[in-house]
Amino acid sequence: MMKKSFCLLLLLMSSALLWGQDDIEVINIENRAVQEYMADTERTYAENNDYRVSVITKYNNPEVYGKGLHFPQGKLVTWQTQISADSLEQILITASEYSNYSDAYTFCPDAATDTSFIIRNLLPDRIYYYKVEAQTVGGRLSELVSGIFRTVGQVRMIHVRNCSNVRDLGGWPTQYGVPVMYGRLFRSASLERMNSNGRHDFVENLDVTAELDLRHEVNRTTSCLGADMDYLRLRHDPSLRSLTQKNPVYAKDLRWIIDRLKEGQNVDFHCAIGCDRTGTLAFLIEGLLGLSELDLCRDFELSTLSLSTKNKRQRATLSGMIAHVRKFGKPNDLAGCFYNYWLSLGMKREELNFFIGEMLGIPDFENPEEDIEPTTYEQQYFEN
Repeated sequence: MMKKSFCLLLLLMSSALLWGQDDIEVINIENRAVQEYMADTERTYAENNDYRVSVITKYNNPEVYGKGLHFPQGKLVTWQTQISADSLEQILITASEYSNYSDAYTFCPDAATDTSFIIRNLLPDRIYYYKVEAQTVGGRLSELVSGIFRTVGQVRMIHVRNCSNVRDLGGWPTQYGVPVMYGRLFRSASLERMNSNGRHDFVENLDVTAELDLRHEVNRTTSCLGADMDYLRLRHDPSLRSLTQKNPVYAKDLRWIIDRLKEGQNVDFHCAIGCDRTGTLAFLIEGLLGLSELDLCRDFELSTLSLSTKNKRQRATLSGMIAHVRKFGKPNDLAGCFYNYWLSLGMKREELNFFIGEMLGIPDFENPEEDIEPTTYEQQYFEN
């Protein structure tokens, strides 16, 4: 009887907690274009296997959806202060999952005279506390406004000031039954134009401390994240056809990423605009992690939202890539095909197992060892 009463009490407490959250403002981290694109592709692409059919151009439309379509949606906060401009040093904005503001994200508007800011780059399915404070020249802090909101959504686009096409690879569902973990791997366009506030948002808030540069047309030797950050630049073919060749650069990419993950670092990889070279590496990584064919197409096409309406990346580009990778395994095991493709590049099982386990939060992950039966066309990859 006592046990039943205790369970009933817990149920009532949980119900009260959920009931108390009904009036909390809900922020979808996906902007309207992304939300509608995800819903449209769920239906359209599932019903039509013809890769020539694409809907992304409907959503790369600033006239309908506004500007900044590659930015996440966020919480708009506004404030007023009576402190004179001469005495006001800066505005500080803090957001945390904890009411004591521990382990918090911090932001600064572009100017101390600003009276509004959009809090972005937060994780979905969380409740956040926020506050806005004014700091005087003498260092005194005074709270201007505070509140609470809840986040939902899946696609985690990242707003890094003066950068474009930045996305977290986390959140996508996988063949293994768990989603890719947020906050470990990011993809972006070039980071060269990132300003000090953007660097704070990316490095300090998201703890991105390693940069993999896929460009050959630059001569950088240090990271845009900071001179003390890990940096590697490897030449990549801008053509997506490089996937169908036995290009060892992808194994170099993944091994470098794995080494950084083992050190507890979070990594950003990028090319110039974050589409082709970045898209190919993301495609290979996400396929290895178990994304569906639909979601591989979705993530590839989402880069279109950062481009002009005349420039687009449509899923037709992936048709030959997916067909090629499928030759490395069983038709109903797409993740296994990608796994075998990586083996053909010289990756070791223990390396791939660590990477998958780390990115999916599955300790001691082991891919079932099956006999690889490539087609005659692909036999050369396994003989060398």
